[in-house]
Amino acid sequence: MKIPENAANIISRLEDAGYEAYVVGGCVRDRLLGREPKDWDICTSALPEQVKEVFSGEKIFDTGIRHGTVTLLMDDPVEITTFRLDGEYLDSRRPESVTFTSSIEADLARRDFTVNAMAYSPRTGFIDPFGGRADLNKGIICAVGDPDERFREDALRILRGVRFSVSLDFEIDDNTAAAMLDCRSLLGRISAERVREELTKTLVSGRVKPSFMRFREIIAEIIPELRPAFDFDQHTVHHAFDVYEHILTAVDSYGGSDPAIKTALLLHDIAKPAMCRFYNGSAHFKGHPAAGAKMAEEILRRLKFDNKTRETVEMLIRFHDVRLTGGLPQLLKLLSLVGEEGLAQIFCVMYADQAAQSEYNREEKLALLGRGEENLRLALDRGLCYRLKDLNVSGEDIADLGLKGRKIRAGLNYALNGVMNGKVENEKGPLIKYMAEMAKKWE
Repeated sequence: MKIPENAANIISRLEDAGYEAYVVGGCVRDRLLGREPKDWDICTSALPEQVKEVFSGEKIFDTGIRHGTVTLLMDDPVEITTFRLDGEYLDSRRPESVTFTSSIEADLARRDFTVNAMAYSPRTGFIDPFGGRADLNKGIICAVGDPDERFREDALRILRGVRFSVSLDFEIDDNTAAAMLDCRSLLGRISAERVREELTKTLVSGRVKPSFMRFREIIAEIIPELRPAFDFDQHTVHHAFDVYEHILTAVDSYGGSDPAIKTALLLHDIAKPAMCRFYNGSAHFKGHPAAGAKMAEEILRRLKFDNKTRETVEMLIRFHDVRLTGGLPQLLKLLSLVGEEGLAQIFCVMYADQAAQSEYNREEKLALLGRGEENLRLALDRGLCYRLKDLNVSGEDIADLGLKGRKIRAGLNYALNGVMNGKVENEKGPLIKYMAEMAKKWE
């Protein structure tokens, strides 16, 4: 297996000094799959002090010395970790202690999944005591050793299993899957930040629908608000799936990697079960975008998402179901509310949402979306006015009409709406005349 020259040199120097050394974990897995690893981690039988001695004169730092990890700056930064055994896990996340060992097999035995429990050295070849290469070839995610024990040690491995299933497009072994489901309540002991990180990585890593359907109770463990969507029949010609399956189909229908859009799609119809009302035998969900935006804000706050992501997701859900008319005034109004980037994101959500619906009126709906995008390009190319700063009048011009205080901004907004709706040209003379007529009504 070909590895970077930098990693090969580090391994060679450690071996020349009498120690074992290997690239290990995800980098081995990815290279065997023909993927380019992001990082090349090295493990060794040398203790941290011995690693420092081998690389004396090089820049080396104690980045995780309690767990036997140092970082060597030689060309690119490389983490070097001593073989270790984990002590008892009391918090379902981290071992209380670690013990260094001289056995690579013992080190690999503490890892989560067989495909991540392989090591390689150009001199020694592959170390694969748990059949990781065979599982790679079969497309299977399988826990190392007793799966129940692995997940009770570190419950975050449950979400990692879902993520690897998505990113590798692999099936999860039945025994491993059963243990993941049995241990899912332990996810409540994992910090919100780590849950958020795994969820976000999973959403952008591949097709989520197969795994999120199979492990929906795990997803509901971290977002219980999704559970009412399970098997919730939408009772409308516009939809072919229940709410939850529609949500997942929409997530996978978005071809980009914007995590805010993926997150918004996961939550965009979360309020539908609560807002469902029946009229003439057909279900209607009036108000679900606003209700869903509020629910999403609470969910993302609970999971410690940053402010910008929360605001973006809330905005996307609030506007995802706007009924497009195909007209330019509506497009300019949306631009004024959410801006160019926000409206482009809304279109992404709308297209994905539409792709997850039934064939009913699909061509007409897609035509309206296409016209909306065309109007967006037109507005931007022509520099059409959709912001207060684009108006060719100022607050001073409004004040000259006798308006004061809050009425000045109200007058500017009145003028902006007039321009966007085609009632007045964005020229100073016509705008002042238009606002003068408005000012008389406000006297």
